[in-house]
Amino acid sequence: MTTNLIDIQNSDVIMATSNMAENHPVGFQWVMKAKERGAKFIHVDPRFTRTSAAADIHVPIRSGTNIAFFGGLINYAIQNNLYFKDYVVHYTNAPYLIDPAFKTATDGNGLFTGFDAAKGTYDRTSWKYQLDGEGNPKRDLTLKDPNSVFQLMRRHYSRYTPQMVERVCGIPQAKFEEVAKLFCSNSGPEKTGTITYALNLTQHTNGVENIRALCMLQLLLGNIGRPGGGVTALRGHANVQGATDLELLYHELPGYMAQPLRDAHPDLTAYLEKETPKGGFWVNKPKFFVSLLRRSTATRRRRTTSSATSGCPSARRRTRTAISTSSWTCTTA
Repeated sequence: MTTNLIDIQNSDVIMATSNMAENHPVGFQWVMKAKERGAKFIHVDPRFTRTSAAADIHVPIRSGTNIAFFGGLINYAIQNNLYFKDYVVHYTNAPYLIDPAFKTATDGNGLFTGFDAAKGTYDRTSWKYQLDGEGNPKRDLTLKDPNSVFQLMRRHYSRYTPQMVERVCGIPQAKFEEVAKLFCSNSGPEKTGTITYALNLTQHTNGVENIRALCMLQLLLGNIGRPGGGVTALRGHANVQGATDLELLYHELPGYMAQPLRDAHPDLTAYLEKETPKGGFWVNKPKFFVSLLRRSTATRRRRTTSSATSGCPSARRRTRTAISTSSWTCTTA
């Protein structure tokens, strides 16, 4: 999720892939606000629902074929020069150069470079950037180098033609081209579009690939990080997204850090060794976690001090428990 529901009202084109009007009626008000401004609304769904009734175009699609549909949109945007080039060059990894040994599935007849048929796995040795003398990825700002991410993606999605979309998704070619032109043309330097999704995309066996495909489409069109543009996840009733961000769920701590487990993490050292990755930004996890422990300890101390002044026996029992917990936390921190 790259934006909030309220920001949908700033969109010039909206593509819903689920029955948003009935399943997320409160959020759907912002779609209607956008339509009042003149925004176009596209509904991609096998069924005709109340969401379809509010849409400018309803696109019936064969269930489970969303990746082919998004791939067709990506290919359409590239082939018709509708992608936001300045955005793609400066705010994505499209100009980065990949190892020349790497080949896409289109180049490799359906398989990427490095596939071992006997093991059923990939050797990813060539799946890397070309680096300069300082260790930074080399770039081609013209996007013309055949080894650039952009050109590799262009070749990979070249198979996703309107004819393929019609064959796989069951969407008539004319209907697909109408939708592709409407969505891609309403994105770019002066306009933005958003795509909403829910469990209709995530609960497939290829749910991750579904979301990745629409994210790549939105990056191509410059629809990430700009008003009215984005990938909008429609969560369950009430504020499930907020509950996740505020870590009100049992299995995570603030900062999206895993809850320590009794057997797997007997002490702080064991927890940090098992939960801290070896690379990337989260190598800083020990700092975050210790900071969280210190903050929570200070908060408990203030609360226990206040409780200790009460004459209530239950309050005194809670005080002893909290102090004991705080002491253990302080020691491990």
